Amino acid sequence: MKVFYFFMLVTLLLPLAGCGERAAGNKTEVAVAAVAAKELTPEEKLAETKKQAEAGDAEAQFNLGEMYAKGDGFNFDASGAPIIAKSAAKAVEWWQKAAAQGNADAQFNLARMYGKGEGVPKDIAKALEWIQMAAAQGHAEAQYGLGDAYRSGIKGLVPKDAAKAVEWFQKAAAQGNVDTQKELAQMYDKGEGVPKNAVKAAEWYQKAAAQGDAYAQYDLGRMYRIGKGVPKDATQAFEWNQKAAAQGHASAQLSLSDMYNRGEGVPKDNVLAYAWQNLSLSQMAFGGVDISYFSFVQNMSAAEIAEAQRLSSVWKKGQVLVREGRSGSASTPSTQGTLNKQATGTAFAVSSEGHALTNHHVVEGCAELKIAGREGIAKVITSDSVNDLALLQLPGYTNIIANLNPDPGKLRQGEDIIVFGYPLNSVLSSGGNLTPGTISALTGLGNNTNQIQITAPIQPGSSGSPVMDKKGNVVGVVSMKLDDGKMARATGQVGQNVNFAVNGQTVKAFLDTNKVPYKTGGGIFSREKSNADIAEEASKWTVLVECWK
Repeated sequence: MKVFYFFMLVTLLLPLAGCGERAAGNKTEVAVAAVAAKELTPEEKLAETKKQAEAGDAEAQFNLGEMYAKGDGFNFDASGAPIIAKSAAKAVEWWQKAAAQGNADAQFNLARMYGKGEGVPKDIAKALEWIQMAAAQGHAEAQYGLGDAYRSGIKGLVPKDAAKAVEWFQKAAAQGNVDTQKELAQMYDKGEGVPKNAVKAAEWYQKAAAQGDAYAQYDLGRMYRIGKGVPKDATQAFEWNQKAAAQGHASAQLSLSDMYNRGEGVPKDNVLAYAWQNLSLSQMAFGGVDISYFSFVQNMSAAEIAEAQRLSSVWKKGQVLVREGRSGSASTPSTQGTLNKQATGTAFAVSSEGHALTNHHVVEGCAELKIAGREGIAKVITSDSVNDLALLQLPGYTNIIANLNPDPGKLRQGEDIIVFGYPLNSVLSSGGNLTPGTISALTGLGNNTNQIQITAPIQPGSSGSPVMDKKGNVVGVVSMKLDDGKMARATGQVGQNVNFAVNGQTVKAFLDTNKVPYKTGGGIFSREKSNADIAEEASKWTVLVECWK
């Protein structure tokens, strides 16, 4: 992957901060909530923000700067025109006020403006000064930019220092910054700034790949294919290459073609091998190559070649190539014969469009998924075997959904949690079970930073259950428990209540990647609830999943 110099980062790559949802609780948000409650006009809302900014509220100053940078971008008058004129100079003015009070988002945006020379004269030294301030406060994008500056070096300003780059990359990567996770993986892969470590490289590739980064997905597939840093696994290699190929990654498409040609990790299929190869070559410098010279084409019929050409000609980014009447999966179970219920798990609704979350291992190999109490079959939209997550489309109408924790990165060790699910459904309550516990560790098995460890008891059927905080917001998804028998054989001791859940950051990244319109809790009306209230609410948006084979 090409490494961009620092000034390119601050001028081109890094977007303005504050585009996503922000944590609640400051003066500005209280004011905005009050404004919304009164149903004020956009002009009145702007006046309220200005009032707070002029009174010295740093968050309001930052928000006002954003409004000027975008020409508001949010509120419009009755004619549809923005109520505030776009002005880079005004944006810089308000961001400087907020930055002087230590607002990291404002500091980061100032770095971008000085790097680009927008609203102020271009000044890379000033840009570097502001990005250092933001990075020191834990701003992930700023840490990424600073790390890249050290990786590449900036003449007269920043010495080239791979070890320093790794130091800053690690800080940002730990916060879930996908670009930094990918860079860090490459550095461990090459031994740049750190000792060469394929296991660490694979670990960081997995984190970035789980967030949907096509380059990381391809590299992770490559590592699974050759057994570098991870066990050699053709099926996993196929799955990750397919994810990257669907995003248009040319090398992944070429790799996928080769796997279909060899029957590696997927049943041999020359039509799909031809189609993916055609797509890959069309992107490369030698895109005019006649594909017919490839050896596998010699064994194809004219009808198969025509089908392959049609598939590649109608392909659109985001699609997996599937032949008519066949599945694109490497392991589609047979639906012939009588189906029997083999296992159960838990899922919970995360969007009003009927999306629900559960574990990959709950749905793996199932010919059909049924939801207790609902007519119809649930559909698996996608799944992530690495992080053990699966996205379902529930049958029927869904009007009550879970709220996700708005800031999962602030979870603390020792916090109380509640799990609601359907364990041991054949012998326990069919109405679901609530089990309280605490967060015993912020990492999972083998220090896996995509997991948390919890003390709430886990039983068969608990898989996929939501882990909630005391406000009823989802902070994780139950995934597994330590096998007592295996631990006893390995250590001579039995583990006591050692259970793991996929953490909220990984869950949100999975949903964002798949463009699921989930909701988050928080805000001025957010409060802690009793366990009874949480159980009553959770029972409305959790479901029992049945795996039929």
